[in-house]
Amino acid sequence: MLEVLMLYYVVILMASVILDTVLGEPRGIFIKTHPVVISGNIAFKLFKPGNKLFGILLWFISVIPIMIIYYLIPRILIMVNVVVGIIVYAYILKLTFSIKLMRNYAKRILRNIESGNLDKARMLTQEIVRRNVWDLDTPHLISAVIESLAESFVDGILSPLFYFALLGLPGALLQRLSNTMDSVVGYKGWPYEDVGWFSARVDTVLNYIPARLSSVIIAVASALMGLNWRNSIKVAIHEHDNVKSINSGWPMASFAGALEIMLEKVGVYRINGGIMVPDAAKLRLAIKLFDFAVIITLIIISASLILRVFFIPLFI
Repeated sequence: MLEVLMLYYVVILMASVILDTVLGEPRGIFIKTHPVVISGNIAFKLFKPGNKLFGILLWFISVIPIMIIYYLIPRILIMVNVVVGIIVYAYILKLTFSIKLMRNYAKRILRNIESGNLDKARMLTQEIVRRNVWDLDTPHLISAVIESLAESFVDGILSPLFYFALLGLPGALLQRLSNTMDSVVGYKGWPYEDVGWFSARVDTVLNYIPARLSSVIIAVASALMGLNWRNSIKVAIHEHDNVKSINSGWPMASFAGALEIMLEKVGVYRINGGIMVPDAAKLRLAIKLFDFAVIITLIIISASLILRVFFIPLFI
């Protein structure tokens, strides 16, 4: 029984990664059935200026029903046909994380920078960051991409898989949908601040441990690549709080330390200041560091799943 559960989980995890690698993000009609899209649309349509109590209600309405539905679909299918159920389970798990999307963005931006097409590089970068990239010089443009790559490693990969290892598919869905709610309403200032307060807090709490775990993983990845892993740890510890977010600073500072570069959002924060600014070669190295960190994460999550099944022999 234990061996079967362990096999199920490892197969599901690997299948979800393969689906992400092969299919990437859903397109066409499939995007309309994406739990993130549905949850975001519910929140968008129901949103109105209000107090914190309304914000809590909005979060529960937008997250919990979708989480339950998308958990029950594969569970019911497994009872009908195990193979079909496992495939659907893996597909829904894939919808909670994204390895290919951010990696492809970074590679496309790198190609355009190296070919001298900075306008195209800026256009692509603007799709993944909120800051105005059109006034940035090349080093600060590259910095924005590396920062996004580091943040995406936690928000889009490590965190949902961490909660998958801990709580199964409901955990991964909870993290992904909570992150979506933070993106939709978790802003400061009117009309979002009170309504988005709960969504922002939940996202912060859920990412607290994964963000710090990311620094350990990035340090290990740095060591395997022959990068400055000691500096990765040093900068993460001493400069993570240069960023206002209590979570985002950890992976960003770890990347900056390992790559021995300065990351800067002009007028907002600077990490590892006084060091060389990033260039195209450092961006290429950052993508490789991202890849190594993802591989290490998958190994850790696989081991964690096996360990959890050993102590709690339940298929969640």
